[in-house]
Amino acid sequence: MREGMKGRNFLRHIALDGVDRYLDASVLFKADQRGMLFQREAFERLSTCDPLRETSRRLAAANGDWLSALQYQDLKYYLPLDILTKVDRMSMAHSLETRVPLLDHKLVEFAATIPPHFRLRGGTTKHIFKRAMRGILPDEIIDRPKHGFAVPLGRWFRGRLRSVVQDLLLSERCRARGIFNARYIEQLLLMQERGRDLDFQLWTLMSFELWCRRFLDGGAAQSGRGVREERVTLAGQRGNEPASP
Repeated sequence: MREGMKGRNFLRHIALDGVDRYLDASVLFKADQRGMLFQREAFERLSTCDPLRETSRRLAAANGDWLSALQYQDLKYYLPLDILTKVDRMSMAHSLETRVPLLDHKLVEFAATIPPHFRLRGGTTKHIFKRAMRGILPDEIIDRPKHGFAVPLGRWFRGRLRSVVQDLLLSERCRARGIFNARYIEQLLLMQERGRDLDFQLWTLMSFELWCRRFLDGGAAQSGRGVREERVTLAGQRGNEPASP
């Protein structure tokens, strides 16, 4: 199945087992895609480092209780280094004091003693928690699908931010750095334009490119321009289109 073909990533993903499947779900660019994304020299240098090696080792030592191992992994790393960090920064930026009652240490310690088959049963997550809340919370709250706080990046990247994505990732400045393969990025942009959901991948590449400009190239940092000002400049190159929603 060629790159971009519908169902390809899903079939490849479910062919994996255990720890490998979990780690695969946490990676935006798979191994074969990284070989196309990076220039040869950059790819060879990156191949000597496996950022998931330590995580894989911890999960492999779970003695069969894979669910508890994954939840411990999330509790120790994903929550404090990602989700809770975002909540704390955004709430403090608006002078809000947030609380996370389900992370009260007594509740977390008790939950860790519950056998895995009570937490996940027949594809139902939070099984025992939902049973405990039945009759206290409305059924439509308990049974509704999980819903995050994502923004419509895909729509923006196909619309008002389209020129910003192209100007960043296909610029001479980005090409000259010798890290990414411009032809593959063009392919990603084309698939995104045709309806493929690649907004997280493109957002990550854009963030990295802006980081490079600020901290490696030194242009934005030395001139005193921030990242937002740089984005405005890029957008202005194509008809003064607004740089942010």
